[in-house]
Amino acid sequence: MEEQFKKEFSWPLFLSPFVSRLGDALFVFGLNWFIVKATGHAALLGIVQGIGGIILVAGDLFAGPLVDKYNRKAIMLIADALSFFACLVMAAVMDVNEPVFYQLVLLTCVIDIGLAFNFPAAKAVVPEIIRHDKLSIFNSWSNTGLTLADIIAPLLGGFLLTLHWIDFRSFLIINAGSFLLSFIFTWILKYVPQKDHSKETMPVFQSLANGLQYVLNNRDVFRLIVFDAILAAMYAGFTLLLPYDVDRYYNGDERLYSYVLTLVAVGGMLGGLSLILNKQKPKIRHNYQDAFILGIALLITGMWVNYGLLLAMGLIYGYYTSRMSIRMMTIVQNVTEIAYLGRVFSIWFLCFDSMHPFGSFVFGFISDWFNHGTFFVLGGLVLFGLLVVYLMGRTSR
Repeated sequence: MEEQFKKEFSWPLFLSPFVSRLGDALFVFGLNWFIVKATGHAALLGIVQGIGGIILVAGDLFAGPLVDKYNRKAIMLIADALSFFACLVMAAVMDVNEPVFYQLVLLTCVIDIGLAFNFPAAKAVVPEIIRHDKLSIFNSWSNTGLTLADIIAPLLGGFLLTLHWIDFRSFLIINAGSFLLSFIFTWILKYVPQKDHSKETMPVFQSLANGLQYVLNNRDVFRLIVFDAILAAMYAGFTLLLPYDVDRYYNGDERLYSYVLTLVAVGGMLGGLSLILNKQKPKIRHNYQDAFILGIALLITGMWVNYGLLLAMGLIYGYYTSRMSIRMMTIVQNVTEIAYLGRVFSIWFLCFDSMHPFGSFVFGFISDWFNHGTFFVLGGLVLFGLLVVYLMGRTSR
């Protein structure tokens, strides 16, 4: 699409991921609650989510070449349709009081496959619809909307649980409705694929290798992906450390834990709004500056066991991680050729999704060893990531 025909903002492109994210968050909320309630323990839930994570990583591997080869809007529609029917079918056949293992795995895998294809397609289509000079603002609004969905979901889920007739089937139907809404918003999206898409005729693995070579040759994108992969391990560790810290030092008060999570979400919204108000063109060094501040804040938090400091850390964490995520999205969209966007996003998400479970596994042990001092390890990991990309920048000159 020529630049003069592009838009400053697209409501369908904003609302489609918002309603899908809200439905997914409600689904996970219901899955966590009802499956543990039905089985009496978290083992089944952990296995199901673990298998889903593996499928998500595998989906990331294949999504990029197909997103670049075929109509990106069509891929988003197919992903939403498959997820919609999967939720609807399982709502009809599943015994919610005694859930069958293979049904939970099948449902989770279908939804994760849909996510693996939908997300890179949705992000790759943005620069084809939104004006180049408005990408940062649109990404900021989009990220703020997703954060809002994450805030609304547990509140709405908690309210639904107060209704005695609500069960896991209800959450499946709600999630199916969110995918249907997402499908409708994507359907009305005005999108004409660029002709370059039809030129991508090589086999999937060759196409992926071609995309990987493109990333390696684009040093700025490569350094951003490496740094974000390191941050993914930190994100996993932070998410794991918060409940551990509250349980160990604050008598396991779930209200204190929820307050921290609320401030993380509020910080994320403020981070997105700060970029909306900031007219400055996003640059890579801005991400590194934000990461340095975040790393120092983590080190300071590790010095004292203080709940007020933990609340402040939650706000800072949400604020700076949101800004870095939005800025990276915009930079990648700006510096990547349209024909390669699907593969670049796929490689990025593959690295991120692979490092996140690895970080959860490692920091599960580190938290037990270092307790509150794990904040030092998290801060050190961020600063180590900055050192890595700095040295990469020097060797590439």
